[in-house]
Amino acid sequence: MNFMETFAAKWNGFTEKVKPAAEKVRTFTGKAGSLMTRAWNCTVRLKKVLLAIPVCVGTVVLALRNMRQLPATVGLNLQTDGTFAIQIARELAVLGPVAVTALCLLLMFASKRTLTPWLVSMFSLALPLLIWVINVYPA
Repeated sequence: MNFMETFAAKWNGFTEKVKPAAEKVRTFTGKAGSLMTRAWNCTVRLKKVLLAIPVCVGTVVLALRNMRQLPATVGLNLQTDGTFAIQIARELAVLGPVAVTALCLLLMFASKRTLTPWLVSMFSLALPLLIWVINVYPA
């Protein structure tokens, strides 16, 4: 018997011993792949909801912080002499950016393309921060 025949005989014996374990692995990977495919399909279907959750949480957190830290009357449009051109109530200054973010999310849910309106809603989260900075640290 030459080397190749010996190797082939040993290989066939090895494959016969490994077949049950290989079948179990094949079954497991098939089930795991099926589970991963179903999870991915569910994620794709719920993409808009999953993207909206952090924006909603950020909006609520920033609104609560601004409600607590802004003065009773909030100034907008800071002039060069340090005065504000427009004075509004704190509630309006807090609920205005919330309404803008809600509108952006509504447009995201109505749009075929999800990412662009979602990015606009993410940038709308800068409005409460901007109002807070303008009123807490005036020129």
